[in-house]
Amino acid sequence: MAGSIVAIDWTLAVQAVNFLVFMVLINKFLFQPLLNLMEEREKELGSHHSEVEALRKKAEELLKEVDELLNGAKAKAKKIIDEAVKEAKAERDRILKAAQEEATAKVEEAKKEIWQGFESEKAKIEAEAEKIADEVVRKILGKKAA
Repeated sequence: MAGSIVAIDWTLAVQAVNFLVFMVLINKFLFQPLLNLMEEREKELGSHHSEVEALRKKAEELLKEVDELLNGAKAKAKKIIDEAVKEAKAERDRILKAAQEEATAKVEEAKKEIWQGFESEKAKIEAEAEKIADEVVRKILGKKAA
């Protein structure tokens, strides 16, 4: 095969051996470390992913717990507000009742005073009327009535 660019002779076996040695060396010094590195990365990413998932679940649990606490606090606050409103209404009713009783007592006292004043003035007017009547009788009859 003289004159051909590609010739099959003993150099083919040397080239094949060189290629095999090259592949072994490449595999040992390049591919295996690279594969090991990629495998370690995968494991690391897997562990990070599981950590992230665990943290996400924990965050969801904490969020749920916070929601429950918040709902409990809201219910407790509503109960306290309802009790305060109920107490305020009771206090308002008590104050209104006391004020109404006090007003009624003052009105009764005022009525009593007015009635006493009326009776007193009535007695004075009756006495005055009697005096006037006596004087009228005395003037008409010219003498004092008995």
